[in-house]
Amino acid sequence: MLNPNYEAEMSVIGSIMMDSKNVMPLAALRLEPDDFKTSEFRTIYSACLDLFKEQRPVDSITVISNIGEEYKKTVLEAAQLVPSIRHVSEYIDAVKERAQKINAYNKAISFIESIEDETLSTEKCRSMAADVINCFNTASKQEAVTAEQGYLDFLDRMEHPKEHIKTGFEQLDRFVYIDKGDFVVVGGRPSAGKTAFTLQMMLEMAKTHKVGYFSLETSAEKIFDRLVSNYAWTSFAKIKTAKFDDDDWENLINRYDSFRKLGLEVIPAAGWTVEQIKSYSEIHRYEIVFIDYLTLVRAQGKDDTERATHISQGLHTFAQQDGITVIALSQLNRGNGNELTLESLRQSGQIEQDADAVILIQYDDSTPEVRDIKIAKNKEGRIGKIHAKYDGDHMRFILVDSNHVE
Repeated sequence: MLNPNYEAEMSVIGSIMMDSKNVMPLAALRLEPDDFKTSEFRTIYSACLDLFKEQRPVDSITVISNIGEEYKKTVLEAAQLVPSIRHVSEYIDAVKERAQKINAYNKAISFIESIEDETLSTEKCRSMAADVINCFNTASKQEAVTAEQGYLDFLDRMEHPKEHIKTGFEQLDRFVYIDKGDFVVVGGRPSAGKTAFTLQMMLEMAKTHKVGYFSLETSAEKIFDRLVSNYAWTSFAKIKTAKFDDDDWENLINRYDSFRKLGLEVIPAAGWTVEQIKSYSEIHRYEIVFIDYLTLVRAQGKDDTERATHISQGLHTFAQQDGITVIALSQLNRGNGNELTLESLRQSGQIEQDADAVILIQYDDSTPEVRDIKIAKNKEGRIGKIHAKYDGDHMRFILVDSNHVE
């Protein structure tokens, strides 16, 4: 059993009583009433917070008048015994950290007790395990950045440029700078090669990052058929019939050692919600997540548009809060003609708004091997079109001109 940090909680309350004007903004930014695990301090802080939100004075008199005379002794003692108001930020941090540990401890105990229940589903177990981890996922303390510090940080970034996440498509990487916490949408009509395109991206990203590919429509076996075809340059037709000659077998065996070292996992996720994908990703510590595809994620809503809105907002929030790059595939409306635009996205409004980048794959039925990779939205760079060929027998996209973007 973890005990509350009584001294830290008392010191925060005492600091508020001594100088509420300067202390309450700091406390309100970091602490909720439930972070105080000593019941009397929780009641006192809740009253302080209510007064602060109402822009009323916060002192021993106003607080006691709100919660009763029985708290008078505790309030006055806290004000007298606070070690130093200068250290209030450390007191606040101490209260927060102990609250996180106590919450995690209690949830862990509940999880351990519940796991013996044979009727408890595996998915519920995952969710309960994720709840334990989420106890430590509160927003960190933020400080304003001055003009001087911001400029110095900029110069340092220019001297030591960070590596963006590489897609394996040199041309694309020069114009779309994918980073941690980005939400990227890859769209295309049926048979455009969305899955093959993102699997090829994943093979590159998995060389240096831990990647989870959530497949909501296709089995893991079929996903790995495509991955191996691309990675080992093995005919997909041969893979589907399992008819290989000696050279094929030698090639497949030789490629195994390097393939097994890739940091990728494929997760069959039919019917999963955004929250389930988020929880699983946190447990497995993925740095990049692919979702194939967006509108198959289970969500509430009265129609497809409302459900797509909730999914898009959820994935965008997931990416930002967890610092995980989320790349979601999206089916496109057929519309008229071959030229795709952002409006081609099904229920496009919210997806278009949330995405940091939108990449559309288009082709003409008369030339099925030709693909255009269209950068339709790009918050950090230019938009344009990249020409590619699609090698369907090896599930592979090949750029036609690596130096040109229309």
